[in-house]
Amino acid sequence: MTQRIRRFFLVLVLLWTAATQAAEPEPMLLTATAQGKTMDEAVAALERAIVNHNYTFVRQQSIDSHLVPYTQEVRSVRLVYFCNFAKMDLALRLDPRAAQMLPCRVTLLETPNGVDLLVVNPLWTAQDMPGLHEECRELKRDYQAILEEAAL
Repeated sequence: MTQRIRRFFLVLVLLWTAATQAAEPEPMLLTATAQGKTMDEAVAALERAIVNHNYTFVRQQSIDSHLVPYTQEVRSVRLVYFCNFAKMDLALRLDPRAAQMLPCRVTLLETPNGVDLLVVNPLWTAQDMPGLHEECRELKRDYQAILEEAAL
């Protein structure tokens, strides 16, 4: 009988450990660093990576675009928008709240060491949208692959 109780508790501990590891929260941001690249080089590499992963480049702009005269725009922070329209269509059909994540956007921040690439993790954003979890998991993988390629 004691052996059965030990096994039972061992199984409970293993299940609890698995459950707590699975419940680890998603990070809010996905990041990469393009070491030694200028902003123009990083934007060009990001545009290539976007196309290489079956997405469409939409536009790029400075962080303060249309808020200040063009000659006064901040050059060290850029926003790059991109989209896979088939994935966007599917996500919007599953849950219209997916519009808050679209189109996809990468923020580029120039630093003394290169350019940091930051994107909001779609899986983190979709925490209260269970119907989108699988699509957002796939989108997260795509984002990570795009960031990794652009940072090379």
